[in-house]
Amino acid sequence: MVESIDIVLSFLLSLFFTYSITKLSAKMGMIDIPNERSAHINPIPRGAGMAIFLAFFLVLLCCYTSLAWHYKGFVIASVIIFLIGVYDDNRGVEPKAKFIGISVATLLIFFIDGLRIETLGIWFGHEITLPLLLSLIVTIVAVVGFTNALNLIDGLDGLSGSVSIVIFGAFYYIGMVYHDTFIMTVSALMIPAIIAFLFFNWHPAKIFMGDSGSLVLGFTISVVAIKAIDYISVTSVLFLTAIPIIDTLTVMIRRIQRGLSPFNPDKTHLHHKVLRWKGGVDNAVVIIVMIQLLFSIMGLALRRQPDNIIFSIFVIVLLLAFAFLDERAVARERTVITKIRKRGVTFIKKYLNKYILFPLLLLLIAMVLAIKLGWF
Repeated sequence: MVESIDIVLSFLLSLFFTYSITKLSAKMGMIDIPNERSAHINPIPRGAGMAIFLAFFLVLLCCYTSLAWHYKGFVIASVIIFLIGVYDDNRGVEPKAKFIGISVATLLIFFIDGLRIETLGIWFGHEITLPLLLSLIVTIVAVVGFTNALNLIDGLDGLSGSVSIVIFGAFYYIGMVYHDTFIMTVSALMIPAIIAFLFFNWHPAKIFMGDSGSLVLGFTISVVAIKAIDYISVTSVLFLTAIPIIDTLTVMIRRIQRGLSPFNPDKTHLHHKVLRWKGGVDNAVVIIVMIQLLFSIMGLALRRQPDNIIFSIFVIVLLLAFAFLDERAVARERTVITKIRKRGVTFIKKYLNKYILFPLLLLLIAMVLAIKLGWF
C-alpha cells in the first residue's frame, strides 16, 4: 500500500515546484503565446508539467526504490518523455521527433519491463493472442496514440489535469482490487501531484502544464493501462480512458470527411464545442470531467465482460458522440427546421433524429441492462 505521508509529500513537492516554475518560466523561455486556437488571450507561463513529474519521480525513486528498480524500463522511459516535453515547451519539437521519442520509450517498457499488449481480449469465447512482433506494433500504436490524445485535450484551464485525475483514480481502484503495487503506487503518487498543479491551473490559469506535463501524463496512463490488462478486459480500458480517445477519433474522422489531414489543427475538439455551448471555462471543464467519470464507472462495471460486448457498447457510444458533436448535422437540422416551420409543420421537428440517435441510445441502455441482469 502507498503510505499517506508519501501522498502528502508528492502534493507538497508539486506545489513548491509549480510555484517556483511560475516565477521562473519567463526566464526559461517557457511562455505560451496565444494563437487562433487558444482559449486564452494573454501570454501565460507553461512548463508546470516539470513540477508534476519531478514530484512524482522523486517520491517514487526515494520512497519506492525497489519498485522503481523493478520497473526500471518505465523509469528511464518516463525521463525520456519528460525531456522531450521540456524541450518542446522551450524550443519546440517536430511531430516526427515526438513519435520517435515515444516509440523509443515504449520499446523500453516492452523489452525491459515486459509491459506489452499480448492479447486483444476474449471475443465470442475465444482469446486473440498476439505474436511478439504484432504485440510490439500494437503496443507502440496504443502508447503513441493515447499519449498524443491526452496532449490534444489540453486546451482549457484545468481540463487535462482533471481528466487525468479521474483516470488515475479508476486505475488506482483496479490496482487496489487486484493487489497490484505498481498500478496503485503510480496512480496514488500522480494524483496529488496533479491536484497541487490545479491550484495554479484552474481558470483563470496562472500557468499551463505544457507538453512536459501532457506527454508525461499520457504516457504514464498508457503504461498503467497496459499493466491493468493483466486483470481486466482489454476493451474496458477504452471506457476508463474514454474522453481523450473519443475526442481524437471524432475529430480525425470529421477532418477526413472534409478532405483535410486528420492531423490538421482546428477548433473542433470536444472542449471547444462544450465551451461554445456553455460559455464558461469552469462549466465546460466540469461537464467534460463528469462525462469521463461516468465512462470510468462504466468501464469498471464492465471490466469482466467479454470484449466483443464491451467493444460493441463503446462503438455505440462513439457513434452517439459523433452524431451529437457533428456541427454539420446541427446546421442541416436547423435548415430543415426552418423550412418546416415556413410550411407550418413544426411538429415534425421531434422526428429529425428519431431514426439515428434514439435507437442507438435505446440499444446502449438495453445492452447495459442485459449485462447487469446476467443475460450474457
